[in-house]
Amino acid sequence: MAVDSRLPQGDALILQRFSFSSIDLRGRMMLASVVLLAITMLSPSATLPRRVFDWFFVLDITQSMNVRDYTLNGKSISRLEFSKKAMREALRELPCGSTVALGMFTERSTQNIVRPLEVCAHFSALDQTIAHMDWRMAWAADSFITHGVLSGIAQTAKLGSNMHLAFFTDGHQAPPSNPDYLPKFEGKPGEVGGMLVGTGQEALSRIPKLDEHDNIIGYWELEEVMRFATFGMFTSKSVHEMEKDMEVEEEDGLNRRNASHGRNPAEDTQANLSGLNEKALRQLADTTGLQYKRLESPYGFARDITSSGMATWRSGKTDLRPWFALPALLLILAYFMPPGFFDFVQQHLRLKKR
Repeated sequence: MAVDSRLPQGDALILQRFSFSSIDLRGRMMLASVVLLAITMLSPSATLPRRVFDWFFVLDITQSMNVRDYTLNGKSISRLEFSKKAMREALRELPCGSTVALGMFTERSTQNIVRPLEVCAHFSALDQTIAHMDWRMAWAADSFITHGVLSGIAQTAKLGSNMHLAFFTDGHQAPPSNPDYLPKFEGKPGEVGGMLVGTGQEALSRIPKLDEHDNIIGYWELEEVMRFATFGMFTSKSVHEMEKDMEVEEEDGLNRRNASHGRNPAEDTQANLSGLNEKALRQLADTTGLQYKRLESPYGFARDITSSGMATWRSGKTDLRPWFALPALLLILAYFMPPGFFDFVQQHLRLKKR
């Protein structure tokens, strides 16, 4: 190794003795880790095909979702808040390149409030929007679940061919529905993929009234809620009995069939109580080709939506920093191994060269 004669004698001696081959194995490992970390700081990336997920999260914001029949960290929590927790956890698990749209359901329709956004670039906006979803945003008090799910499927199809629907609801119908007047699903089952996410417990609970700070100030009583179906007549009576009723009405000068709930309405005597209507949601899932999943933990939903069956392959910008940072970390950890370990490795390498 040539040394510049103009260098001081001590510095020249140091350079003369220095060469890469003179560095021991531990030194080489530390040098390699420094190089890898330097590359990591440059934020390397590449466009590569990868598995991503596209979801339309729809949240039922009707008042039955305020029932507090979940427990989280030892505290009672509402179906609404528990669903939001699950949605926010899912955002953290979705890989970069995935997209999420947000919507809310009340009365008969699902409204899209956020168009599909890439989760990494717009994580904060999506997370904060979910956090601020509230039951007060409901534009009507009714809750026609079948209408809402079919509306959600139609909205999902408009958002993209690879978009999946995740519809959070307890299945509580208010006012009670008449099966003869429910809308029919006219699409192809499974054409829009996704799941109905059942929230709450099956045991019936009282529906709370809340103040502006979400404190419970009372509960809805049976006399305060709609307990009759608003469409169609209850037809459990025989034709003869119905004809007799019509005669009585004519004598009274009344015609109760013109009432909003029809003649001889079926009364729901538990309309002020709410529990997870799993049977109805399963039937709706079978009809539409969606999956049914019961929401039991915030983290279980994240696993469900990132399963292989929900994935789409798409080229996108891939962050390569983990590919450099992880080897650097392993080399730094290996640096602190006992000296005997390196003697063994060096001896093994010499034997392989021979």
